[in-house]
Amino acid sequence: MSQSPDSTLEIPPESMRTHQYRDIICTSCCCRHMSVDDIYEEIKKGSPKIGRATVYRNIEAMAEQGVLRRFPGINGKTYYECNDTTHAHLVDERSGIFCDFPIENIAIKGIPEGYEVCEVRVEIRKK
Repeated sequence: MSQSPDSTLEIPPESMRTHQYRDIICTSCCCRHMSVDDIYEEIKKGSPKIGRATVYRNIEAMAEQGVLRRFPGINGKTYYECNDTTHAHLVDERSGIFCDFPIENIAIKGIPEGYEVCEVRVEIRKK
């Protein structure tokens, strides 16, 4: 075990690896929409010994903690991203392209008095 520079707590080596993998996952998903398999393949290029279960476990934990956002994609596949700003997704199923779309371009009407919009999940799909 190693000691944290900020405290006297000991950090188990497996936690250090988990933290390292989470940084790599966030870097891979930064400004991109990726499936679990996409993320795994991306990480495997730089860390060939990493296991698929390790990546999956970290992705799920990060999604539960709100570090990654998960959203439904094309053909029922789940995608992840690190963009935590409020935005919509512009989806073209034919080409498989996902783009972030500024939420300011979408008007939300009929909000009851005394309420405010905290989060909106909007997907715009081509007809």
